[in-house]
Amino acid sequence: MDRYRTAPPRSSVDFVATELYMRILEGAYPPGSFIRLNEVATDLGVSMMPVREAIRELASLGIVEMLPNRGAQVRELSIDDLVETYRSRLYLETLALRLGAPNFTAEDAAAALAANEERRAAVAKEDAYAMISAHERFHFLLYETCQNSWLVRALVPGWRNTARYRDISFASSPIRREHDEQHAQMVEAMSDHDGDRAVAILHAHLTSAAEEVAQEIAGISVLDRLPPVDELLCR
Repeated sequence: MDRYRTAPPRSSVDFVATELYMRILEGAYPPGSFIRLNEVATDLGVSMMPVREAIRELASLGIVEMLPNRGAQVRELSIDDLVETYRSRLYLETLALRLGAPNFTAEDAAAALAANEERRAAVAKEDAYAMISAHERFHFLLYETCQNSWLVRALVPGWRNTARYRDISFASSPIRREHDEQHAQMVEAMSDHDGDRAVAILHAHLTSAAEEVAQEIAGISVLDRLPPVDELLCR
């Protein structure tokens, strides 16, 4: 487990929340399982207070839910949840790109590309924590150029929830190689201040990810339940 922890969180609550989040992604706490708070506190060598706060943080993101008299349960995965989450991401994240494209600078591009290189290096090292952290940082460096802090905060729950559906193994696949290319294409479109092109690339990026997951967990297509790219473009 230690090889996954390459960046120390800022506080004991962050530390516990990060550990629990990674363990959920890794399958140590599978969907539907209960997280025993006293066991977490003992395992991580902390008091109950940061564990409770971390659970509240994960609950606010929709990753766990608090059940009366039963405790904290990792939310189940489902096609409906997958679709709802990706629909929300498509509407909100494409809006952030459209708003951010006119503001995008060479410094923003350099920071995003550096984060993407960190992600690629983490994949090569099979460092799950660094991979997930760099991937999220890459996308949010693009979104934060919208200069709307409320919008950026609204993106976090959907992003973190869909991470539960993504395979964090390091096996290569055609769609993963395509996603690598799309990252570079998004930076290029934003650098050209072309919001519509960035939106189209992100739409392909997210819909292909949702479709891959739906095929893996249920053998069905969800493309007809996701908004078409024309609906997201500013005309």
